Amino acid sequence: MSDKVNSSVDKTLNVLEAVAQNAKGLSLAEIVKIVGIPKTTAFRVLEILAEREYVTWNKENERYYIGVKALEIGLSGLIGQDVVDVSIPYLQELSMSVGETSFLGVYNNGDVVYLYKAEGTGSIQTTAHLGSRRPAYCTALGKVILANLSIEETDRVFERKLTRLTEKTIIDRVKLYEEFATIRANGYAIDDEGVEYGLFCLAVPIYNYTGNVIAAISVSGPIKRLNEGRQQVVEELMQVGATISRRLGFVAAMRQRR
Repeated sequence: MSDKVNSSVDKTLNVLEAVAQNAKGLSLAEIVKIVGIPKTTAFRVLEILAEREYVTWNKENERYYIGVKALEIGLSGLIGQDVVDVSIPYLQELSMSVGETSFLGVYNNGDVVYLYKAEGTGSIQTTAHLGSRRPAYCTALGKVILANLSIEETDRVFERKLTRLTEKTIIDRVKLYEEFATIRANGYAIDDEGVEYGLFCLAVPIYNYTGNVIAAISVSGPIKRLNEGRQQVVEELMQVGATISRRLGFVAAMRQRR
């Protein structure tokens, strides 16, 4: 394939990706600025994409949006994608990198169900095992999911009696709602001995192509050791979470609409 063809394909894909990542649409001038190509080139690319229904043009606000054909192709590639299958290799790499235990969990009726566990070189024993359930309000996995669910669902969970598993388990509903706001702002949740003494945990959400949270991943370890390397763990955990979400079809612009 010639360099000229490679360059044309590259420009076309860059334009398509720019439009796809902006739920509120983009003007021609904005696309030119983002992609870094001449206005005439961008216009020709957009004309072809619009004709093939990969983008749509709104005459009223003069903005381009992602088209139905692009969505059809994306969704067809997501059929059969399973969050466990997608997550396993990334969690294994994460545990090897940070040296701690990583988990994948899903939400079910107020609880977190553990679906996968990868151990690192410095892993410690924990009562969490595959298939086990824990109350969502006291685990990092559960809190990061609850923080991204509807207020109606969290209210429903909080209607039940909240039990302390340790002296540090937070059961005050106002404090939990405040913590959820912090989680949404920071992008990750913390469990500081709220489930087991000596155990510290960090978790991030996993989204799918609908833009909804469908799971969470976490890294757990001894308080002292995990706090010492906390910044690195948070950064790697968030990168892995974002990668898994993208593999499941999530586009960050989906959350911008909410």
